[in-house]
Amino acid sequence: MEQAFESLRRALSAAQRRRHERPRHSLHYPVCPSPRLAVLGVELHGPAGTHCLVEWSPEDLRRLRPQALAGWWNDLSEVARRVLLGELELPVLQFPLMVFSRPESAPLPSRCHDLLWQWFRLPTFEQIRGADGELLAYECAARCGFHQAPSADIARLPLGQYAFRCPCGDPSPLLRAGELRAAAS
Repeated sequence: MEQAFESLRRALSAAQRRRHERPRHSLHYPVCPSPRLAVLGVELHGPAGTHCLVEWSPEDLRRLRPQALAGWWNDLSEVARRVLLGELELPVLQFPLMVFSRPESAPLPSRCHDLLWQWFRLPTFEQIRGADGELLAYECAARCGFHQAPSADIARLPLGQYAFRCPCGDPSPLLRAGELRAAAS
């Protein structure tokens, strides 16, 4: 009987802790299966092989040897700076980058996409995330715009939607990039 009470007490204690923890939002990565992925600057829930490095260092990246990177613009540009200075090598980095943008600044200007290509020689997909990391929209694999995340509140991105099916096959509503840019101004 004592064991049952102790087990119940531990379960209730764990449930109480979970209730007070901040929720971890999901990562939507466009490649399946997901490669060994370093997520920089934010804690997200991702598929196997996802490693979140909120406070990352070059040594963390050397040890992890990521095949893909995801993070905010500032984090990705800092990684690129260190790579270009020869302070960091990422020899197995080979899968698309994921850059996170805020709703008020999305989408990333083409100049930033060009810089990411120059620095890493990898394609880049963009996600629009709230300040707490909540996924609001993600760039369409066919580059037709941004798909609304299933759990996102579209009021946070008050935009029109395409009325036709997206060529990528994703059934989520598609937001036009031009409307995203206009809403950000």
